[in-house]
Amino acid sequence: MLNRVITVDFNKKSGKIKPLHGINGGPRSGGYNLPYDFSEEFSEMAVPFVRVATAPGEYGLNQFIDVHAIFPDFSADESLEESYNFLPTDLYIASVKATGANIVFRLGECREPYSRRLYTRLKISPEKWASICEHIIMHYNEGWASGFKLGIKWWEIWSGADSPDGFGGTAEEYYELYRITANRLHERFPKIKIGGYGMGGFYSQNRLDATEEMKSYVPFMQKFFSYITREETYAPLDFFTWCCHTSSPDELAMHVKYARNFLDGQGLKRTKSVVAEYNTAPRSDSLPALRPSFPSELGAALILAQKNSLDMMFYATSDAGSRMNGLYSLDDRETHRHYAAYNVMCAFGKLYKLGTAVESAGDYRREIYSLAAVGGDEAKIMIVTGNYSGRVELVLSGCEFATCSVEKIVAGGERGEGNVYRAEGVPVSGGKIIIPAKKNEIFLVSLFDKKD
Repeated sequence: MLNRVITVDFNKKSGKIKPLHGINGGPRSGGYNLPYDFSEEFSEMAVPFVRVATAPGEYGLNQFIDVHAIFPDFSADESLEESYNFLPTDLYIASVKATGANIVFRLGECREPYSRRLYTRLKISPEKWASICEHIIMHYNEGWASGFKLGIKWWEIWSGADSPDGFGGTAEEYYELYRITANRLHERFPKIKIGGYGMGGFYSQNRLDATEEMKSYVPFMQKFFSYITREETYAPLDFFTWCCHTSSPDELAMHVKYARNFLDGQGLKRTKSVVAEYNTAPRSDSLPALRPSFPSELGAALILAQKNSLDMMFYATSDAGSRMNGLYSLDDRETHRHYAAYNVMCAFGKLYKLGTAVESAGDYRREIYSLAAVGGDEAKIMIVTGNYSGRVELVLSGCEFATCSVEKIVAGGERGEGNVYRAEGVPVSGGKIIIPAKKNEIFLVSLFDKKD
């Protein structure tokens, strides 16, 4: 039998577990009245951030989040309360806050893959658009227009600006919109963070079959950064958002390094690198939840993102009715169904709640990935197998724990739920734990009973 050794050194702290299991979209979806409610699931996953960037559900486009939904008549006076329709988005934001998650609020419009651009083509001056955004922030953070004091810190200016479906104007028009809006908002609200712009991705850097649109993403980005870093057109950028849809966790890690190196090369070492959309399948691919490798790909991606220079990541999507949601769904509009990957997000959420990562070594590319965390009187180790079957030997250094439990998440089945198996009260003998593993399995080892 094959044998792989993973060493965990509890004496070597390696920073905080980062908020990488964020989700695009809140716990409620399904259209105008948001009938599908997965708030309990969000709490169970300990979702740290929700990026509100798309309307929830097939019929939500003209009701929630988008600037045109909040400010429906662009000829109106943006200084007047009656010019705004906040209520639907208020209810949506409230459902997110009720789960305990923080918010990244996208100021912009949903994609329009149509021949006619109704909203992604800006019909007013950038100055007026920026003023509308200012009043939206006033509503949610300062209580303006019977609003709230939520303290939302992260505000993203548009998403998919480098895609013809995402922004109907020219590249230069977006650069100018970003500059005017970012400077105005930073001056008006100095404590918030401003970012953009949901870049399409870095696929052209490594994929031989990259499409022409994919090839356009990096040049758009290069020109954007050249624009905002020049003295005469300077604009602040606290965080940079970009997308990655890939079945290869290693490709994600490659793009994470590329993004960080690029930002550092622009002199933006303090600018956060954020994956705005992540999924392990292209948008046009088969249902991710039914692929046996999907849960392990998700788990490996979370681990590699933690061990590399990424600051935040968002899974796409939370919409219960979307074919791209590989976490959960509904059978009959009422019965909740959890896919195997949901349990993977829950497992990572448990490490996140512990707080502090400790060094784990012995990962084997495409075979085994590991992550360990400690907090209080317990510790947890997450192990993901890819293309590996054999024995996994956990060697624990500086271990103060006498007992552990082992939870195994297995994908599969026609409905994608998989199975979860648990072994309780396993003794930690001689600082070692032996785990028999097969391909595409996820293990969560929970350590407790500290030694005196």
